[in-house]
Amino acid sequence: MRIIFSVISALLCLVLISLFNEMPFRLEEKIFNLIVAPNLYLPFGVGILGFLFAMFGVKGYIRLTLLGLNIVGLVGYLVIFIMATVGFQEP
Repeated sequence: MRIIFSVISALLCLVLISLFNEMPFRLEEKIFNLIVAPNLYLPFGVGILGFLFAMFGVKGYIRLTLLGLNIVGLVGYLVIFIMATVGFQEP
């Protein structure tokens, strides 16, 4: 059961971190629109779910790596979110 939680956490982490990657053939734009278009807060939910699944996943370095990657993804999206909502406002 712990392996399933780790795999789900890894998939959610890949979805979250794929928002920052530059992929060929404009695939990144399609993934970004698929995740962010329904709701601007959806990547936060994906990151938190990935973090929770990682907490119940396989113990050891895999858990630490998944927790760290999910935290990095959440912080990265938080920075982008704050820049987009606060930083780009017109005076």
